[in-house]
Amino acid sequence: MASTASSHVPCGYNGHYHLYMTITQNKRDASTNQSNVTVKMYAQSDSSSYGAYNLDASGNTVKMTVNGKQVVNKTMAMDFRNKATVQLASWTGAISHGSDGSKKLDCSGSFTISGSSYLSGGNISCSIQLESIPRATKPTLSSPSVALGSAVTINISPAVSSWTHNIYYRIGTGSWTRFATGVKANYSWTVPLGIASSYPTATKGTITIGLNTYNGSTQIGGTQTVNLDITIPASVAPSVSAVTVSEAASGLSNFGYIQTKSKLKIVASASGSYGSSIRSYVYDIGSQSYSGLENTYTMGEEVRDSGIVAVTVTVTDSRGRTASKTVSITVLAYSPPQITHFECCRCGDANGSANANGQYLKVTFGYSVSPLNNKNKASYLLKYSVYDDGKWGGLTSGTQYTYSGTYISATAILNTASTYQIGLVVTDSFGTASFYKEIGTAVRLLSYIVKRFAIAIGKIPEIDNIFDVALETIFRKKVTMNSDLQVNGNSGFSGGASFYGDVACNGTFHANGNINANKDIGVTGNLWFSQDGGAFFVTTSDGKQLNLLDLYNVNKDTVLGWGQYANKSGGTLICGHDIAFNVSSGASDASYHPYYRRGHSIDVRMGTAGYVTSGKKEFYFTIPLGKPVVGNPNVSISSINGLIIRQNSNYIIKADWVQPDRYSAYIRNNNAVSVIAFWNNATNAANNSSVGIDANIRITFS
Repeated sequence: MASTASSHVPCGYNGHYHLYMTITQNKRDASTNQSNVTVKMYAQSDSSSYGAYNLDASGNTVKMTVNGKQVVNKTMAMDFRNKATVQLASWTGAISHGSDGSKKLDCSGSFTISGSSYLSGGNISCSIQLESIPRATKPTLSSPSVALGSAVTINISPAVSSWTHNIYYRIGTGSWTRFATGVKANYSWTVPLGIASSYPTATKGTITIGLNTYNGSTQIGGTQTVNLDITIPASVAPSVSAVTVSEAASGLSNFGYIQTKSKLKIVASASGSYGSSIRSYVYDIGSQSYSGLENTYTMGEEVRDSGIVAVTVTVTDSRGRTASKTVSITVLAYSPPQITHFECCRCGDANGSANANGQYLKVTFGYSVSPLNNKNKASYLLKYSVYDDGKWGGLTSGTQYTYSGTYISATAILNTASTYQIGLVVTDSFGTASFYKEIGTAVRLLSYIVKRFAIAIGKIPEIDNIFDVALETIFRKKVTMNSDLQVNGNSGFSGGASFYGDVACNGTFHANGNINANKDIGVTGNLWFSQDGGAFFVTTSDGKQLNLLDLYNVNKDTVLGWGQYANKSGGTLICGHDIAFNVSSGASDASYHPYYRRGHSIDVRMGTAGYVTSGKKEFYFTIPLGKPVVGNPNVSISSINGLIIRQNSNYIIKADWVQPDRYSAYIRNNNAVSVIAFWNNATNAANNSSVGIDANIRITFS
């Protein structure tokens, strides 16, 4: 911008006379918003041959207008001879600028002269854009970004040192909040942590700082602004003030917490910070972990660990920040009553002298019961009964928590011709353990009772119409049994075995050939197959033989249900309280459930489609599951990172992860989870329209 301007026009005969105007901006006064300006007008002949003059002032006029106001209106003598310069007018004065400090100044002038045939007068105009006068102070910042609770310097350089300023801030398009008045120079401002309350779901944002400039009590210009990026420091985080633990299982209040018996109810007192809200809870109880959306959790299963067990509650707020609190509880170690050893035999006297035909009883046994701070009720009972009689007599009892010793009957209580059952029963407040053994009759090589039609080898006969053998037996020839076979100990066959009646084996059964049974085979011990390709078969009513189970085929596989598969009939059912597949072919062993049930959770990251409704506050979408849901559990959703939502190429809420105020969910057809994400306030989405959703959430079944 110029500080001077000039204009020139020719006039008179053949343009030999020249009229000039100049404008000079002498100085500026910011306090009055005015400039001091001088305006001059003069004329001159460019040749001595043309020298008009009229020395009679009354015959000549001069006029000049500055900024729309006539400032000169006069008469004067004029003499242009000898190329003389004639000063026509000069004016100096104050010109007011606009409120923004700018000003365009327009000036004009004219003169007349009489008595000359070569010059009668002229007109001229001239304009200038005056240099602006600094007005309202524009603030700058020492840093474009600052953490809440830290200081930033607002740089203030006023045009006039005596000017003062009021400083404000606002969030978004909200109202201004004044935080400083009468400021003349740079100002250090500690940005309040309370601003975080306006960003309950974010860790950063932008605020606007405004500066009003005053000359005394008069405001100069409008509010000047600058943006400041703010970050919410990590110290602004949720808190867990208290965690309380109580017993949720009934009947345990007198014991304290007990391993494998107690179920804990955990209540957390947690709160967000500066406007944030608690979005999810994780409850860690020793080696067990659960998640939820509420501040109370009641365990569905028992506590696994014992000793000093840490109970930790971790909360995540709407900013994605976490806090934890840990309390410790004492869990009493517990295991069901254990019988550690149990042996019994006949003996010859009350001192326990060895005698296989004796009538005294000797029992060596031991057991243990968990004391639970001596609050567990422990007892044991040693008893006996004639085999299959069902009438038991007590031998000894006690209430110790642990015992290891020997009982010998004081009198002869065992009949040499009877077999006895000896039992030990150990009981505590929660359950019972028992163990039974038999003591046979006295030993005889061969004994028979004609009246009872009974014969025995290696013992005394006890049962009518029975051939009773108490010695190991070897049959050198074929043995045919046309009725039932019951084996209460181990049994082995070097060839095949065929049975046309029931077969019961209460010990180990060995067969190096095939086993064919037209009736039941009952086994209370183990079945061992020592050859490759061992298999179970069943013959159907129409004579087809179906392979039910291949134990170890040529591919080293175990195959269940091959017969139904090959015959294209029937199905194979796998039943159990809980079913899992354990796989060891990978880098590490893995356990896999073919379904979801209570206690399972899934961390999901997937893109899907949904729609928004209910005044742009509710977003509906569905997460398909790769496995079915069984047992009709409840389902809940919590954010990991949350959601990224887009609609018509625009981000909803912001171009980042966002976390709704709450979720709702339900299981759909046992193979998907339908989710509703709720916001308390309307979003910037188009209502009742589709959206794209990137979801990073946790699904919990409980």
